Amino acid sequence: MRKRYLVTGGAGFVGSHICDALVDGGHEVVILDDFSSGRRANLSAAASAARVIEADVRDIARHAAAIGEVDAVLHLAALISGPDSLREYDRYAEVNLGGLARVIEFAAASGVGRIVFASSSTVYGNQPAPVLDETAPPAPLSVYALTKLAGEHLLSIYGHLHGFSHVSLRLFNVYGPRQAVDHPYANVTCKFCHAAANGLGVKRYGDGKQSRDFVYVADAVRAFLAVLAGSRRTLYNVGTGEEHSINALLAALEGLTGRAIAVEDHGAWPNDIRRIRADVTRLEDEFGIRPRVTLRDGLSRTLAYFAGGEPE
Repeated sequence: MRKRYLVTGGAGFVGSHICDALVDGGHEVVILDDFSSGRRANLSAAASAARVIEADVRDIARHAAAIGEVDAVLHLAALISGPDSLREYDRYAEVNLGGLARVIEFAAASGVGRIVFASSSTVYGNQPAPVLDETAPPAPLSVYALTKLAGEHLLSIYGHLHGFSHVSLRLFNVYGPRQAVDHPYANVTCKFCHAAANGLGVKRYGDGKQSRDFVYVADAVRAFLAVLAGSRRTLYNVGTGEEHSINALLAALEGLTGRAIAVEDHGAWPNDIRRIRADVTRLEDEFGIRPRVTLRDGLSRTLAYFAGGEPE
C-alpha cells in the first residue's frame, strides 16, 4: 500500500538512503532538512520523487501546510558530534531535544500515527560487558548521547498523551557511501575509507584497541523500514552483533587496497567508549532481520564510493 512519509534530516547520510528505499518501495516522501550537514548531492536518486523542504526542524510547524498529511515521521535531524556536544550543550539541547519536541507537536496536531526516532548506541556509555541488549542501564558520556536518551523518554511521555505510536532505534556505528568526510568528527569508518581510497594518511585517537559494532547503511535502513508499520516494542538495537577494533579496521582496509596507510597517533577522545557491541536478538526475533553485508564487503563498497563512484 502506498503511503506518505516525512523524513527529517532526509538529506543526510542515513536519511538519504532511507528516502531512496521508501521511494523505491513506491511511497511518497517529504524531506525536511536545513542542509547544515545534509547534502543535495545525497538526494540524486530520490530527489526527483521526493518533495524537499529546506527548513530547520525546530520550525516544522511553519511548514505543516507544505508537508501535508503523512502516515509517519522518521526523525533523523540532529547534531551528531559527541566531543562538540561537551562544549556546546545548549545548542545540542536546543536542536536535538527542541527539534524532537517540535516534531512531536507537529505529529499531535496533524494526526500522525507513528514516529520512528534515530537514537544512538552512545546512550550505553562504557559498560562492564561490551555486548549490550536493550535492557542494559544507560550511562551516556556526552551531551549528544544524553539528548538521544532523553529523546526516547520524550516520545514515551507524549506518545501516551497524544496517542501516536513510536519506536526508537539505537544505531551502532553505521557506515557506507555518502558519509561526509569533511565533518571534523566524521565517523572513523568514513575517514579511514576516504583516506585508504585516496592514498592519504589517517589520525588514530588512543591506542586503536577501542572496538565498535560497524553496521553497513543498507542493513540499518532495513531496520527503519521494518518498524514503520508497527512493532511489539518501542526500542531496538541496530547493529551486527560483531565488534572490530580500530586497528582491525585499518588492517582490513590495507588488505583491500594492497597498500599501507600512514597513521598519525593522537591522544584518546574525552569520554570515549572502549568496547561496545550490539545484541540484536530483539530485532531478529520480531522481524527476522539479520545483517546481510559483512564488514569486508561494506568497506569495499565504501572504498569504491570514495574512489570516485558510488557502487550499484
